[in-house]
This record gives sequence, C-alpha cells and structure tokens, in this order.
Amino acid sequence: MKFQSQHLLELPKFKTALDYRDRFTFGHEKLDSILELHLDDIIGIFGETRYSNALVTRLVVRSLLPRNHGGIDAENIIVIDADNSSSPYLYVNIARQYGMHHKHILHKVLVSRQFTIYQLTNTILYDLPKRIQLHKPKVIVISGLLDQFYQDPYVRADEAEGLISQIVTALHKIKDVFVILTSRLIDSQVKVPAMSRIEIRTTQVFDETKLNLSIYNSGRLKKVFVTQAELRID
Repeated sequence: MKFQSQHLLELPKFKTALDYRDRFTFGHEKLDSILELHLDDIIGIFGETRYSNALVTRLVVRSLLPRNHGGIDAENIIVIDADNSSSPYLYVNIARQYGMHHKHILHKVLVSRQFTIYQLTNTILYDLPKRIQLHKPKVIVISGLLDQFYQDPYVRADEAEGLISQIVTALHKIKDVFVILTSRLIDSQVKVPAMSRIEIRTTQVFDETKLNLSIYNSGRLKKVFVTQAELRID
C-alpha cells in the first residue's frame, strides 16, 4: 500500500450551527470583517440619508443574491418608508453592479410609505405581522423611524415615548427576519436603543467625501474610515 500524505488522512473539520447561519453582508471587506449580521438581528444605520440609504440598499440587494454569490437567496423584502427615501433607481443601479436584472429586484422589494407617526405605528403593530405571514420576508427595512417622532411639533414627548416603546416591543417579537432601522438622527441627538448600529459622519477631503463610520456590534465599538468611492456610492 502506497504511503498517503498527511493531509489526505485528516478528518473533515466540524462546524458549529452558527457557521451555517445565513449572514448578511455589505460586500465591503472593512465592514463585513466587523459586523456579524444574521436573522433575528436588528441593526440601526444613522446619519445622512444619502449614505445610510445607500448602505441599506446594498445590503438588501445582496440579500437577494444566491448563497454561492454572497447572498441568502431572499424571496421578498419589506420596506416601510417613513421618510420618503426609498429609491427604485438606487436599487436598479446597485443591482446592475452585481449583474442582476432590475425587474428581478423591483419585483421582490415591497414598499409601503408612511406619512404620520400614527400611520407608521399602525403599520408596524397591526399590518406588518400579516405581511410577514403572507410574504415571508427575510429582511424588513424601516427608514426614518425615529425622525418622525422627534421632528413632529404636534406630538407630546410622553406620547412619542409610548408609541416608540410599543414599536420596539413589536419589532423584538418578529422572528426569522433581519430588521434594519435608519434615521438621520445620530447618538448625540437622540437616545439610540441598544442594538448593533452604524453611525455615519462625513468630512470633505479635497474633492473626496470621507465617511467616518462608528460601528457598535456585540457590545464593542470599532471605527472604520472609507471613501464614497470605496462604497461605490454614486
């Protein structure tokens, strides 16, 4: 019998159940090396709408990719747009970067626009659970969640806090879904609920926009500096 090299005799390595969980990624090495995002997680992305929306849209489009191309092969995405920031053109542009047909993306992204805090609260508390059963999304995006509450001059502070508390409780009851919240407000302006989050601040360096990202994940803070060009935000 011929001698077999050591590596041929090695037993296959075991993996934990965590290793097999679907992971959501931005397709950006710096961000993905820090963040571990899975189903049942909630992440907040805070900062200038242009950049938070671009990050969210990239995350959504990538979730629609097949697993062997870095996605999770999601069937549907639900977007509750409370700040009128959802852009079909941005979805199409990012989809083209990944060689995906625009109809494939737009057909799977289900958008509902909300114009008052009462519409928003009613949608999340009562309509969203029905939509989850019907469409079985892997990702839910709620854009501008905090903005409406803190910028509406006719809403009392105690009323806003009560509604936000109900919304947060409802979101934590959602299972087998990855939830993304966005807001223009940042930690210095509003108390951010405990969650994994990215806070974006921008600076101009000559003719280039630099994004300073503070990333809070697993109770730890890391800072990442990237350019607009690196994130391919046009």
